[in-house]
Amino acid sequence: MTNRVEHRRGQRVAAAMWLRLGSGGAELGMGNLADVSISGAFLETSIKLPVNTNITLEPLTSAGVALDDLKLAARVARVEQRGLGIEWRTLLTPERLALLGVQVPPPPVWRWPQAS
Repeated sequence: MTNRVEHRRGQRVAAAMWLRLGSGGAELGMGNLADVSISGAFLETSIKLPVNTNITLEPLTSAGVALDDLKLAARVARVEQRGLGIEWRTLLTPERLALLGVQVPPPPVWRWPQAS
């Protein structure tokens, strides 16, 4: 058994949203966003792509309509039996995460100790 090193920057949050998956301008199929962080996500899908493949994800509403022309650039970081681990090309902002239906708590604020 090998130990996988995680390179995530940010807290992973459960999600549930359908996405249209594309690469090189071609639509490849659909996947379900299982969890997300500011640096990446896990996409449940039967599509298998090589690691480092550049992909585009287009979130869909519950009616199957693209969400405000939002397209997210990512790369395949790992391939598993149940789907793809992906890394965003740019870190997602809290506003972008909110469009994906997730609320990520802000990082803790460090404060200087009070002098007594």
